[in-house]
Amino acid sequence: MATSLSLKMARLREMLQLHKHFHTYFKVIPAVTPDLVREAQRIRHSVYCEELGWEPVNEEGLEQDSYDENALHCLLMAVRSQRYIGCVRLVLPQVGHPDHIFPIQESCRDTLYAGYPDLEASERGETAEVSRLAIVADYRRRKNELSKPISIDLQEDATIQGRRRFPYIPVGLYIGMLEMASFYGIKTMYMLTEPLLATHFSRLGGNLKPIGDAIEHRGRRRPYVMEVEEVLKSANLLLRPLIWTIRRDVNSVLSDSLCPWEIEEQFKKKWRHREAT
Repeated sequence: MATSLSLKMARLREMLQLHKHFHTYFKVIPAVTPDLVREAQRIRHSVYCEELGWEPVNEEGLEQDSYDENALHCLLMAVRSQRYIGCVRLVLPQVGHPDHIFPIQESCRDTLYAGYPDLEASERGETAEVSRLAIVADYRRRKNELSKPISIDLQEDATIQGRRRFPYIPVGLYIGMLEMASFYGIKTMYMLTEPLLATHFSRLGGNLKPIGDAIEHRGRRRPYVMEVEEVLKSANLLLRPLIWTIRRDVNSVLSDSLCPWEIEEQFKKKWRHREAT
């Protein structure tokens, strides 16, 4: 009994220090330059092409597709080694091009529920699709994760001396992409992922809602939707210091990368969003 209580107290102390632990070992970095985008594409090539064989290996060592040019990319760095170890992207709608489709529409075709994606919101530039989440092999801890580009399990994570370890890497990428979406005025995000992964994201406050039937796409996948600000506001209380830490880092990089008139436009987008909500 005493041992069980001790483990619970240790777990609580760890949760209260999540933001400090994360900042010591990891940093979320928006890929705001062509060189940084290539770093994300290198990770994708390592995971999707070399490890999983989902895409063909190429001499450049970059996994690219037609959606990259119209996407926001995000990286996760291991602070001590200064090595990029994870990535994710947000595919944006092409405003003024109603024939443009998201990857989720290409994969799911007729299995999406009516009204998804929201074409009017897409035309306003308020939607995006999360895709190409990937973590390099030596940071996917368990053997059963090596056949997946990313894994997050808040219940059965790996243990150290009897204590579960918090999945800093996928959660850091998850929060980073949410903050990038918020910064650019994106209100709604779509995701095609494993139902179990969606459940674990929802435990963080994600509240992913199914928007179509499950399909076979590199395993069983189902399309989901999430509301950006709702997720950020309803996150677990113990996660909020971690969210604030990552939001601060992401906002700092994005603000520094914009010209003055672009910063003004982003401010206007955020102001319009606050007025609407």
